[in-house]
Amino acid sequence: MKKKTEIDPAEFAKWFRNLTEEEKRKGSLIETQRAEEDWREFADCFEKGICSICGKPIKSFSTKTPCLHWLLKPKGFKKKHFKELIDNFRYFRISAYVRWVAAIDGLIKNINDLKDEHPGDKVFDFTARYKHIKWSFSCSKSDLKGHQTSKNSNFPHYHMQMHVNNMPYIKYSDFHIPFDNEDLCNLELLQNHSDMVKHSYGRGDGMEAIFGNEDALDFIINKSTPTTDHEEAAFHMSTFAMAPEGGNISGDTINEAFKEAKETGRTMASVLREKLKDANIRTIVSPGEGVPGSMPRNGGRKKDNQQIKRTE
Repeated sequence: MKKKTEIDPAEFAKWFRNLTEEEKRKGSLIETQRAEEDWREFADCFEKGICSICGKPIKSFSTKTPCLHWLLKPKGFKKKHFKELIDNFRYFRISAYVRWVAAIDGLIKNINDLKDEHPGDKVFDFTARYKHIKWSFSCSKSDLKGHQTSKNSNFPHYHMQMHVNNMPYIKYSDFHIPFDNEDLCNLELLQNHSDMVKHSYGRGDGMEAIFGNEDALDFIINKSTPTTDHEEAAFHMSTFAMAPEGGNISGDTINEAFKEAKETGRTMASVLREKLKDANIRTIVSPGEGVPGSMPRNGGRKKDNQQIKRTE
């Protein structure tokens, strides 16, 4: 049987639309501040090896107290115990946890939620990585409706997989994880009222937050620091400069830009933008080698075929 939402999303949307702009801004600010406080507490506890949810060491495991830090695979945790987690925690709580853990090891780059990397009829699809562990979540529109011809999945659900040291520990096919009422309400708001309802994981936002925002791409170009370790790079950039009509670009200027970028630790793209103000400059930004590859449920592109994103 399908789960039903306890809160009517349409009624909530109607109520929200009737708020003044000042009330909306105030509410958004409160939520942002609260999320930042929660992140600081989470990060501080994690650094000390303590779980901010249960207060126990993140390396501890007890079947008496199911906790999301089990997803870090403490000694004793087995695949069979995952059922206890999904019985006690809803999707948005679980996904937020793995995203925040991934962000501990590197903001943004450890979370591949790029829409171009996850083609198809998906409600959500992303992979998060923390050191030697990767978690992937996937939900198609048919998953959300429930597969009416199957007794094991005729309810709204999603799938999750977990890899440890690049080996499958939990597979997508192992569980059909039901959404709870609050999940369904949130998903309906995001799908049917996207003009006013936006969802953010705060510090747990991934690559799509960058590639889906031109201003954010400009920020990356202007503020990124080049690295010689390409395996850890979050972004790859290629820059092309075309002289204005009737003009030319001096090779000396290009050499000066290259030297300045190297000495100052800035990107070549940002320096060229300053030195060639009249030129037509195009920078192609794509996910770097440090971004985890997508983990599709059925086939899909490999990481070396990632979609290139452009900003001009």
